[in-house]
Amino acid sequence: MLSRHRQPILLLAALSALLLPGAARAGEPNRSAIMKDRIIDPAALNFPDGPWGTCVNGQTYQQEAIVSFRGWQYAAYFGAGGALCVARRALPEGKWEVVRFTDYTFASATPNDTHNVVTIGIAADDGSIHLFFDHHCEPLHYRRSIPQLAARPAEMAWTVASFGPVVNELEAGKPIPELTYPMQFTAPSGKLQLCYRVGGSGDGDWYLVEYDGSTGKWSTLGMLFSRAGAYQSSPSRCAYPNSFRYGGDGRLHVTWCWRERPQDAPFDLRTNHDINYACSDDAGRSWKNNAGAPLAQINVPGKPQPIGIDSPGILVRPTRFLWGQMNTNTQFVDARGRVHLISWQQDQEADQGSKDLNPWRYYHYWRANTNAWNTNLLPFQGRKPQIVLDRAGTAFVLFAKSDNRNYHGSDPGGTLTIMAASEASGWRDWKPVWSLEQPLFVGEPQYDHGRWQRDGILTIYAQEKPERPGAPSALHAIDVTLPAAASPPPRAE
Repeated sequence: MLSRHRQPILLLAALSALLLPGAARAGEPNRSAIMKDRIIDPAALNFPDGPWGTCVNGQTYQQEAIVSFRGWQYAAYFGAGGALCVARRALPEGKWEVVRFTDYTFASATPNDTHNVVTIGIAADDGSIHLFFDHHCEPLHYRRSIPQLAARPAEMAWTVASFGPVVNELEAGKPIPELTYPMQFTAPSGKLQLCYRVGGSGDGDWYLVEYDGSTGKWSTLGMLFSRAGAYQSSPSRCAYPNSFRYGGDGRLHVTWCWRERPQDAPFDLRTNHDINYACSDDAGRSWKNNAGAPLAQINVPGKPQPIGIDSPGILVRPTRFLWGQMNTNTQFVDARGRVHLISWQQDQEADQGSKDLNPWRYYHYWRANTNAWNTNLLPFQGRKPQIVLDRAGTAFVLFAKSDNRNYHGSDPGGTLTIMAASEASGWRDWKPVWSLEQPLFVGEPQYDHGRWQRDGILTIYAQEKPERPGAPSALHAIDVTLPAAASPPPRAE
């Protein structure tokens, strides 16, 4: 189903023209796809302009925007007028049901701030749904559902009354006054985890916390990333992690860049630098560096040991300081436990650094099981992307393709596109496997990571470019099945 001002025939014609028919040759991804489009909300929030773009529904730091659990799918977003919304549907093709809260509307201290996303998480151990929303160095805004709402969805009402009030603390008596980038993910144990920044850009620490459904309480595990230390003329910094992802073996992986606050240079995207890596085998309590050596113990009472700029063995690919690098892109752990990420950055071989996003390129970095890292410069460009792999090792990159990728101030929109490459080629034989010419989409497409892992279906969460700046537009959930993508092995909820 398309939004009211679109005709289905346009979508089908565009899709048919873009699908590449024929069976794939050995070692190549299958160039065909099946698409089903469902509108979550025909009138989701857009800004007329904004310092970081115009779309708050769909940003790479929105972990997660859309999730699935026990046969149902859930999405969180801001609706028309700034209303906080959460929606659900029965998979595979149920109608979206929306809860639209009347007690909270988008209220960023900075007008039209796309950092102030909504994230959604589900605690498998008690079936509760958790929403974090509207922060950019602002007090915590958090609400959660009653227990079992996601565990027994067919039996329980989907209404405002199923959710509690907005609160500013996770632990009793400990309000959080300055929070940014709440990133939710679920441990293999079923416990919901959250990582968030306290402090500002180039001057912030990150904390890891965990929810226990048996008690209904959050607890702080400790500081994960510290702002402390010196780098060139910068006395402080902050980490910008890509999506936190668990591998099939239960290991938690994180990759990130640093952003400095230099005293003798412009403060912009050129102050981001380096690709770093760490992993944890105990759900985030202790961390190892790339070589597997002990790195940090974040929950030692009275003696926290966070990861910092001087931590040994974390730097896996140096990138040039004051050169140009986007923070918070994408990370995926494949079926063999290898970590993949894409960094959108100024070409490392360019003549000079640049804050202009248009010449920036995609770099695919991946970690072999030998701990060695590899790099490919990709032959295509776009806005901040997403990468996933199937269990056969085929990589798929989802992104918004546009000739103009400078989105600060306004958002030109882009064409949703998926490129694929085979493991046999060393992920070098990139070819288009799916694209959608109309409508154009703003922001950055998100996807349901859990559904991809369980079912091999890529549900894309993306919002249409509005007919005029600031007008509401349709928020989509587009299911794309890539037949070459062998369904990943089932994983526990």
